[in-house]
Amino acid sequence: MKKIKFILIVLVFLVICRPALALDLESLKADFLQGNYRRVIFEGQPEAERAHLGNADDLNYILGLSYLKEFKIEPAQACFRRILKTSNSRFKAEASLALADTYLISGEFQQAEDAYNKLINDNPNSDQKPAIWYRLSQLEFKRGNHQKGNDYLSKLRRDFPLSPELKVNKDITFINTPARIPEIFCGPGRNEDEYSVQIGFFSNSANANNLKDKLLSKNYPAYVESFGSGYRVRVGKFKEQKEALELETKLSREGFQTKICP
Repeated sequence: MKKIKFILIVLVFLVICRPALALDLESLKADFLQGNYRRVIFEGQPEAERAHLGNADDLNYILGLSYLKEFKIEPAQACFRRILKTSNSRFKAEASLALADTYLISGEFQQAEDAYNKLINDNPNSDQKPAIWYRLSQLEFKRGNHQKGNDYLSKLRRDFPLSPELKVNKDITFINTPARIPEIFCGPGRNEDEYSVQIGFFSNSANANNLKDKLLSKNYPAYVESFGSGYRVRVGKFKEQKEALELETKLSREGFQTKICP
């Protein structure tokens, strides 16, 4: 009788706690979207270590991305590998791409290239192909292979002209490498009828002016704008987006990290 009573208590506990776990996961998702990565790690890591959780893959994916945002490569890799151990995980493709990203961000370029190519070879029609080609382009730029990097971007423009990678041109920040690509943040322009090419966004005005001077020395009409708590470096002011795209292509071929902004 006592054993039955104990089992009933456990079942009631599980029923009561199950919605709470789901609510906690939604809370962690909200924290992640708001950039509260350390809070996600603090609250999510203890839960991720409990293998019986039904939403373990969801949690490990959010947790892995949070570690990656904090440049904690090894814990991020551990999270993505836990997902990949589950053969039928619905996050398998995302975790595979994210794991490859950890190699790229940490400067392990050959491992990253091999991982990206394997993803494409395993699934040539993958929805991730635009993202992979964009990452491979950035990898080649970082290696100094500008022609190869531009070849990937050309394929991306040709086959996936509406891809988010071309529209947003998200920057990939590298660590443990001799030089760091500046973070790029576009933000709203002063005149949305004009287009310019943004090269970088800095928290330090001296760094922004150094890049501006470098561009001016190459006869590019560069200038610095104060935006929020930082400084953005832009080139040109065009009425037509096509003109900005032509300049963006030229700058990209020279190895600059670029994006078109209104």
